[in-house]
Amino acid sequence: MNKILATDLDGTLFYPNKVKTAIPVKNTKFLRKWIDEGNKVVLVTSRSQQFIENLSKEIGRDCDYLACSGAKIISDKKEIRNIALPNKKIIEALKTLDEKYHPIGYFLTTEKYPCIIKSNSNVGRLIMFFYRLWYKFQFKRREPYILDNALFDKEIQEGRVYKVMVFFGLGHGKKKFTKELNKVFREEYSEMEFSWSKKVNEITPLGCNKGDSLEFYCRSLGVDKKDVIVVGDSGNDISMFTKFYENSYCMRKAYTSVRKYAKHTIKRVHKLDNVLKGE
Repeated sequence: MNKILATDLDGTLFYPNKVKTAIPVKNTKFLRKWIDEGNKVVLVTSRSQQFIENLSKEIGRDCDYLACSGAKIISDKKEIRNIALPNKKIIEALKTLDEKYHPIGYFLTTEKYPCIIKSNSNVGRLIMFFYRLWYKFQFKRREPYILDNALFDKEIQEGRVYKVMVFFGLGHGKKKFTKELNKVFREEYSEMEFSWSKKVNEITPLGCNKGDSLEFYCRSLGVDKKDVIVVGDSGNDISMFTKFYENSYCMRKAYTSVRKYAKHTIKRVHKLDNVLKGE
């Protein structure tokens, strides 16, 4: 069969960030050409299903996708996986985080809501000021959010939860801290999946990291791993690099601690057109 391109969004397909489109025009043209030649594109992201469905309109072609790092998988417009976090365990983990590590805030994705933000009351106003400022400059990459601590708590207890992101701040040492904390929580809570991306920790259902989820997708479609090309830029993309190593590409701008897991580097996603022709 023809090839499958599995690509991360933020920092990868969206790079370099533009004002008028979520995806740079050259990347969009590459994706359309890739699909028109009989290949497939799979969007592999921690973002919500709602966001990806809107994004697909910009691409102008049908794409499969793994939302929330694979908690929800859609292939040929049909849902082939839908897994939620165990509510009791996630409540327990967040309580431990609050008591021991004092995060600044949480971001929650559930079946009903693409993004609910809960902020620590001590720093809530300051953080939300910076978040709104950051959000303003996301332009087409914005994902609608609700700031509501009570709704967050209600969804954690009763909702179908696909992803929780934990934010500790913007300090210089936060990247190293989130990376180390990720190791601790993997050992303490084996019933859930933990990964990190820059200064954020991400919690998803067990088996819902990008690498395992993409393997599940391939098994479901009867796809050979050698026909899959993966590209990403963050800590939560490492599992894709290791499981699809021979055809793994990391963005050149990524941290060295991430780049070392991929076999190749690439400056822009659309540059894959020339690279793959060379292969």
